[in-house]
Amino acid sequence: MIIGLSIKYFKTYSATNYIPLSNGQSFNGIVGNNGIGKSSVLEALDCLFNNGHFNFNTTVRKSGEETTNPHIVPIFLIKKDADIITAENIEIAQQYSDFIWEIKEEDIISQNREHLTLLFKQFEILKRDNLKDEYYVLPIGINHNKGVDLSFFNVKPLADILKEEIGSGKKIEQVQLEKIFKGLLEDILTYYEYIYIPNDIDPATFTNLENQHIQALMGKTLIDVIAKCVPRSEISKINTNLNKFLKELEDVLLEYSFRTSSDRQLMIRKANVYNLIIEDFFRTRKLHKLSGKHWLDVSLLSSGEKQKAIIDLTQHFLNKYRENSNNIILAIDEPESSLHMSACYEQFNSLFNISEMCSQLLFSTHWYGFIPTISNGNVTVITKDNKNKHCFDLISVSNYREEIKQEFESSKGTLPYDIRLKSLNDFIQSIITSILSNEPFNWLLCEGSSEKKYFEHYFKNEIENKKLRIIPVGGATQIKRIYQNLLVTYNDFKKDVKGTVILLMDTDASLVEFETLNSNHKNLKCFRIVNDDSKNETILVDVNKTPKTPKTEIEDVLCGKTFFDALNKFTGDEDIDKFISTINIDNITTESVYYSLDLSPRKQQALSKIFKKGNFKFEFSEKYIESISEEHIIPKWIEELKQLIK
Repeated sequence: MIIGLSIKYFKTYSATNYIPLSNGQSFNGIVGNNGIGKSSVLEALDCLFNNGHFNFNTTVRKSGEETTNPHIVPIFLIKKDADIITAENIEIAQQYSDFIWEIKEEDIISQNREHLTLLFKQFEILKRDNLKDEYYVLPIGINHNKGVDLSFFNVKPLADILKEEIGSGKKIEQVQLEKIFKGLLEDILTYYEYIYIPNDIDPATFTNLENQHIQALMGKTLIDVIAKCVPRSEISKINTNLNKFLKELEDVLLEYSFRTSSDRQLMIRKANVYNLIIEDFFRTRKLHKLSGKHWLDVSLLSSGEKQKAIIDLTQHFLNKYRENSNNIILAIDEPESSLHMSACYEQFNSLFNISEMCSQLLFSTHWYGFIPTISNGNVTVITKDNKNKHCFDLISVSNYREEIKQEFESSKGTLPYDIRLKSLNDFIQSIITSILSNEPFNWLLCEGSSEKKYFEHYFKNEIENKKLRIIPVGGATQIKRIYQNLLVTYNDFKKDVKGTVILLMDTDASLVEFETLNSNHKNLKCFRIVNDDSKNETILVDVNKTPKTPKTEIEDVLCGKTFFDALNKFTGDEDIDKFISTINIDNITTESVYYSLDLSPRKQQALSKIFKKGNFKFEFSEKYIESISEEHIIPKWIEELKQLIK
């Protein structure tokens, strides 16, 4: 797969730009305003993989190709045991990959160091997910002459590792690049099939069986199909029998014979027969869609239906016809084009299913509503600053509300307003649309990604069978904002609502309070989790009922025994060891952590300090799930949420 793209002087992109595309997930979207360069990314990759036209930036026409040196260089993430790299290129792949994994800012010339910031963020996640030892990371592509190019990674430290002499430009010369890396590039380009569906494509032409992309989706060409039906031996028989017939005529006609003008009598060739079959059999057949009892030519469908037909066809081929699609990278430009908003929702759900069948799905879009409906993937947000320079933000789909909040805070409020506005509006719109359908989705909106981790385990059955989506939104303030926006739209459609939306928040020391209408709405609920000392148990209460209780976070309301078992997997940390020593092991039960571990205010403070360290909340959530045993009891409040979803 491709995790990023270095692009220089191609279409809208001038100078060198690094565009992050994925953190290892196969579902990857690109969003941004018109003319920002979304389609250029997909088109550049088509140029690389399918020998397409190198569409130069206008600067190239003024300054010349040799001066600007345009390039298209993806960063590939390739599994080492995937049998993609041939034996003769494994050594160079390993050396190059080791250099990239451990690259430092000082290895790169100063003008390109800003690009590494984005790459380093990706590396943090890839290394956290333990991908470093199992995967090569290989930036390699082409320049404007279709020669090998490494972008800003062609530097002296790499030359030193490869023991290569460098020129005055302090980089490996082109002749040596070709010698060292050409085989590696050919291995990669030979393996992957890049299928690009531009926005202006004619659906009738694309869906024709003669189209090379359709044949790539099938995993076989029409020639392969025909050759199986009409093998070479059959063509030989035809030639033999026809020649026999001509000989019979010659015997009758004596001094006359039916011959070609040359001495060498031409036979029917395999290519002639195959082309004739394509011309008379396949070319006359067009894709039709069943409408009632009649078949409609796809060219007669509406623009939106044509777009949907392309996605449907792709999904069916990959799911039911092609045996293996691990080498396909599918790129689609604006798949929502001409579709009604309600149809967009299903379209992107199909795209997500497609992404799970192939190596990678890349798409550009103006519709942000897909973001909360997808359980896993990445979105690249492309904007421009006040100097008209491209800027790129890579956001995780699984916790995008949380990430947008963090990006906004880190940028001190400069994250483009349209991202903040659209991400909320399309989010609300998408939820409402999904709960109105005949096969509705259900939603559980929580505060953070660690909560999501626990809930994904507890609600595994609901995710698979009840179309439950669990979305972390980035805190109690966001829960309030989303609920209030949902409420306005929900009231307009409440009679037709079929799915359930639950918003869940902690009980913080400084409460975020607002009025909820849980009793008036069967399918829209907003709760706060609370440890009720009068009952010695965790309960769900309406947000507008202010509880008199200590602050309650997700870690306080899990199964006590499992929690303690997971915490013991982090021994060696001074604060954790000190906390464990304060716990009476004999009294630990399967009740909520707060009661099972008898958390006094001092113990709560110590525990809170532990969970505020780095990425500990997320790391602990993984160990907690690993620690679940047969003795584990699902918390009562979780069971109550399950009943609401049913």
